[in-house]
Amino acid sequence: MAHRFLASTPLLRTSLSLTARARAAVPAQYANYVTASAVVMAGGKAKKAAPKIKAQSNSFRKKKGADDDKGESGSGGATRLNEKYYKPSVPVKVEEFLPSTATKEHVGQVLGFPSTVVPALAQTAYPTLLSEQFELIKPAALVVRDSTVSFLEKVDKAMKTPSAQSRIVLTGEAGSGKSALLLQTVSHCLSAGWIVIYVPKATTWMNSSFAYNKVANTTSFVQPLLASNLVGQIQNVNKSILDKITTSETATVGRHEVEKGTKLSALLEVGVKDQFAAQDVMELFMKEIGAQKDIPTLVAVDEVNSLFRPTQYLSQDGKELDPEHLKLSKLFLNYISGKSTFKHGAIVAATSDTLLANKSEVLEVTLGVKEVSPYKRLSQTILPWTQGLTSVEVPNYTREEAKGVFDYYKKANIFFDAASEPLFLNKFITSNGNPRKFFTACAKGI
Repeated sequence: MAHRFLASTPLLRTSLSLTARARAAVPAQYANYVTASAVVMAGGKAKKAAPKIKAQSNSFRKKKGADDDKGESGSGGATRLNEKYYKPSVPVKVEEFLPSTATKEHVGQVLGFPSTVVPALAQTAYPTLLSEQFELIKPAALVVRDSTVSFLEKVDKAMKTPSAQSRIVLTGEAGSGKSALLLQTVSHCLSAGWIVIYVPKATTWMNSSFAYNKVANTTSFVQPLLASNLVGQIQNVNKSILDKITTSETATVGRHEVEKGTKLSALLEVGVKDQFAAQDVMELFMKEIGAQKDIPTLVAVDEVNSLFRPTQYLSQDGKELDPEHLKLSKLFLNYISGKSTFKHGAIVAATSDTLLANKSEVLEVTLGVKEVSPYKRLSQTILPWTQGLTSVEVPNYTREEAKGVFDYYKKANIFFDAASEPLFLNKFITSNGNPRKFFTACAKGI
């Protein structure tokens, strides 16, 4: 009864008419989402607001200058930085980072990625923190370090040996240049004609960023879109090489039959077009490139510690899945652990300390980075995947390396203060030669 009585009151009739006017002012697809604030605004439109009278003040005021109206954006609009406070960097001409220039003679020199490699690297994302530097200074380039030369010599030796003998994890303090050395390794191997599989952000494989489906009658799960994306990247990066390699047998991938003698580039195309076949395509592809002896293979994985801890995917009973239950990560773990191998090639990975939540105690203990606690039991499902891995520590900059980077930054005009020897010493000492801190100190004036 109360409801019927209210419906006939003038107050509610006025409110309903305001609601109707508010609905009329809203697009049809949002018509069911009229809120109380919309009603109030509709009522406000019915009566024209009285003009506001600006209060006069006798206080002294600064005379408005020509630049005051420009604000942060300057005269060029909202997207332009104020040139009073911001100096755009200057493109720097550098030599290319090639197998012939990755030598002791070039230590301390900043070299750019080769023009033949840049399109391949563009198929994947750069590591997050390196991309900030590459966005600021063009072209994308990194300094040749002592650790670069010695490590690439180690990788070159893997050209004629099974990948199980060259399973290396780059370690070191946060910001020491692990991702940079891994990226230089990828560039080096692409220039040398290797098949390269580069995963710059393994964390996204584990943090439930992609949809996953359970495989019937198993405890395994597939990530169709992730697998299809990866297949497409590998195809685009290595197409000219994969056109020369064919499948050794007839096989079924998903709903498709792949005949013997099919080009591997064509095999990958199946996974690109049908994401639900991509996991089978990836497994067959890895098997085929592992069996051939003519071309070495590099698998490079950044943020690899995320593969050695429970994932953020949940099972049907709400428990966190271990990496081995995701078929794509298990496929890579087979090669990282040496259970599967390429006839010729290397597995190179880098740990990341950017996200503490992704650190793996099991991996750190295995690599000798952290001492095992006698009171804590390590995961017996993850521990077997770490056996046989070799650790290579990436140090901070030497003075020679840091000076080469400083001179590069000077040419790019990114300093707020005049570049000088005292300024270099200040940045080098305060950053302790840490590459990430050194870049931040130079680029942001910290």
